[in-house]
Amino acid sequence: MDDKQLISAIKRRDQQALLELYQRYADYVFSIAYRVLDDQASAEECLQDVFLRIWQRIDQYDEERGVFATWLARVTRNMAIDRLRQTTRRVKLADSLLSDETQATMDFLSEWADRERAENLRAMIERLPAEQVQVIALSYYGGMTQAEIAEHLNLPLGTVKTRMRAALQKLREAWNASEDR
Repeated sequence: MDDKQLISAIKRRDQQALLELYQRYADYVFSIAYRVLDDQASAEECLQDVFLRIWQRIDQYDEERGVFATWLARVTRNMAIDRLRQTTRRVKLADSLLSDETQATMDFLSEWADRERAENLRAMIERLPAEQVQVIALSYYGGMTQAEIAEHLNLPLGTVKTRMRAALQKLREAWNASEDR
């Protein structure tokens, strides 16, 4: 059966159709969830949650708005991000900007062969205003989009974009100045 036939069968509560859809898309859903969550157990739980949601709410899919795989990817990504928020594994960055966790996420800099340049970048980030560090951390270390950051921080999207642009501009200028020395 193709996706349309499987979806129609699931709407009629055909469990075999759900099993076939699961077999067809489980790896796809898992890979999306894993990219967001960066944890195998959490990604597996998300995979199960996604197919439970399909079973419970298949009527939310509208084939006229796009292909099933695209809808499935969006549902998976949103559920994975919700799971990430619930566990506050990375999103805690918003609450304690330069805490030990933020420092740990910035430790990737220590893996650079050129330790001096890594330390310069770390110092540049730490000199940014707290609200700019916050959007940088949520975006680059937390994996959130600007729209998700705006929602999470309860800020207008334009404010988040402005803070991100200003932070990146300051980092670029500071980096270029340090390279010219």
